[in-house]
Amino acid sequence: MQTIMVTGATSGLGRALVEILSKTNRIICVGRNQAALNELATLENVIETVACDLGDPRDCRELMAGRDVDVLVNNAGVLPSRAGFVDLSEDAINAMVDVNFRSVVHLTQAAVRGMQERGHGHVVFVGSSAGRFPHPGATVYGASKAAVSLFADALRIELVDRRIRVTEVVPGRIRSNLYREAIGNDASGELYDEYEPLEPQDVAEAIAYALRAPRHVDVSRIEIMPIGQAVGGGRTVKKTEMK
Repeated sequence: MQTIMVTGATSGLGRALVEILSKTNRIICVGRNQAALNELATLENVIETVACDLGDPRDCRELMAGRDVDVLVNNAGVLPSRAGFVDLSEDAINAMVDVNFRSVVHLTQAAVRGMQERGHGHVVFVGSSAGRFPHPGATVYGASKAAVSLFADALRIELVDRRIRVTEVVPGRIRSNLYREAIGNDASGELYDEYEPLEPQDVAEAIAYALRAPRHVDVSRIEIMPIGQAVGGGRTVKKTEMK
């Protein structure tokens, strides 16, 4: 039984992942919603819940202090606005850089130090198709996820002789609360109702596969798209347009 830390654990993909992984692993749940964390604390094998603002470097440092994890799942992310680049607020830009990338670097560094001492470990990065290919309205968000993707690739090379696995999971359009802050309550109608998006469970199962693969197998990258969205572009087909 491994000890797994999941950031962004209180909703969407993070919550689905906790529900799957807690059946056979010890889970540390990290999130901002205390009420949701309290619910997760009732699940078997959830050994700790931590309320944390990953946009705060001090919170990031304190999060890893004294906690040894076999697996770190960097799932937390923010998309506070889909405004055009010139209209993005300074706060929105800083939030995307701080949470989506800077916190990931700090948490991963602390976790990998312990993994190196123990001689094994696994780091999972939840990326985005917006970080692999250009999407409209995702200049800074896409850049933050592209940074994560290159960071994962470079880290994998650096750790290749350490028995520490590095996996990047790159989902396309997934049903998530991520867009509600940027779009509001119309997110469901605009992004999901007329389409067939991925469900959080779909991506969580892919991550679970990467984690349970034999120790000599490193699932380096998984690109997972809904059937109406192709890898390599931002076009998404509505259900009525499917032939």
